[in-house]
Amino acid sequence: MKNRLKFLFYTLVFGCLVVACGSEKKSNAPFGNCQYGPPKPVFKAEIPKITQHGFQLNKNAAVENVKFDNGVSLELFQSGCEKPKQEFQFTIPAPTNNFKDLDWINMSIDMFAYMGNLSPELQPFLMWQGALKDRIAQLKLGLPHELEQGFFVKLDKVASADSGLLLVTLYQE
Repeated sequence: MKNRLKFLFYTLVFGCLVVACGSEKKSNAPFGNCQYGPPKPVFKAEIPKITQHGFQLNKNAAVENVKFDNGVSLELFQSGCEKPKQEFQFTIPAPTNNFKDLDWINMSIDMFAYMGNLSPELQPFLMWQGALKDRIAQLKLGLPHELEQGFFVKLDKVASADSGLLLVTLYQE
């Protein structure tokens, strides 16, 4: 199980940061002093079920905006140099103020399944879905959960009467 979690983390986080990154390093460019270079987009506008896509590389973070055909929007923040961090902010276009914590946890698992099934290059999300599903009884909203030594996930939410915000953060310490 330990090796599977390492594989999951490296596949998703470093896959997004390392495989997609260029080899040019410029200290005055965003992420110019990072060993792996700047983050690149995880998603592509051409992927079925993506209706809008945008990507912006800022000095300290990359911000990717994705709108899915199910009405859910994603704002993905990628930051960190030696210790990458990805924060997924899903906007749920439905009343969420009556959701229980387990509903939010299940929704995070469902969102990783949804993204992982969009295209072959996004299948690492299915591994994250499995890792979260395996630990569903241990997960608590607002608290970091160590998936493996030094590798964490944190789930959180902002509920309201007309929409909701599901926050999933993957990071290394």
